[in-house]
Amino acid sequence: MANVDRKWLPPVLIAVATAASVAVYSRVPPLVDLQLAGVLPFSVSEPARPAQREFVLFLMPVLALLVWAAFRAAPTSAGQRIGRRLFRNAPEAVTSPEQFDRFGSTYDTIVLGVVLLFIGLHAAVLSAVLQYPAMASRIIPMVLGVSLVLMGNVMPRLRPNWVAGLRTKRTFEDPQLWRSAHRAFGAAFVVSGLLTMIVGFLAPRYGLVTGIVSVLASCAVGFVASTRRSLPPPPVAGQGVE
Repeated sequence: MANVDRKWLPPVLIAVATAASVAVYSRVPPLVDLQLAGVLPFSVSEPARPAQREFVLFLMPVLALLVWAAFRAAPTSAGQRIGRRLFRNAPEAVTSPEQFDRFGSTYDTIVLGVVLLFIGLHAAVLSAVLQYPAMASRIIPMVLGVSLVLMGNVMPRLRPNWVAGLRTKRTFEDPQLWRSAHRAFGAAFVVSGLLTMIVGFLAPRYGLVTGIVSVLASCAVGFVASTRRSLPPPPVAGQGVE
C-alpha cells in the first residue's frame, strides 16, 4: 500500500500545485516582474523582463507533469526500446521492464524526489509572486535539501537500469561495482542535502549556491566511485585461498 501511495503521490502534488496557481490567478497581474531577492548571495545587474502570468504560474507544474510521465513511461516496452538505443552496449536486462520491478519502491521514491523539487520551486515562485521573497529564499534550499536526502537515502538500493544512477559501461557490467558506487553516491547526496538545509536555514542567501555546489561535488564522488576497481568477493568459509 505504501508503494502504491508513493507511486501516485507525485501527480497528487502536481494537481495541488496547479490548483494553487488557479487560486491565486486573479491576484497576479498579466505581466509578472518576478523578484527573487535573497535567493542568491549576489545581485543580478540586469533585471529580468516581465513574464506572462500563465507562464509564471503554470510552468513548473507542467514541467513536473512531463518529467513524471517520462519516468512512468521508462519501465514499459516503449521505454525499453528507447533505452536500447541510448545504451546499445548495456546488458539487455538493464533496459527490460522486469528489471524495474526489482527496485520498484526505490524507483518511485526517486521519482517523488525529482517531482518534489519542481513543486518546491513552484512554491517559491508563488511566494515571490505574492510578495513574500523572504519565504521564497528559504523554500528553495529546504526543498532541494529534502529531495537530495530522500533520493540519497534510497540510492544504494538501486539496481542497474538506464534511467537513474551512475550509468556507465563498467557499472552496467559489474553489479558489485554498481552497488559500491551507489552507496558512495547516495551518502554524498544525503550529506549534500543536510548541508543545503542547514545553510538554507541559517543563511538563506547562500542556500541555493550551496545546494548546486554540493550536487556537483556529489556527482564527482559518484564518478570517482564508479571508476574504482570492485573488490573480489570474500572467500567462502572452509575454502583455502590459492
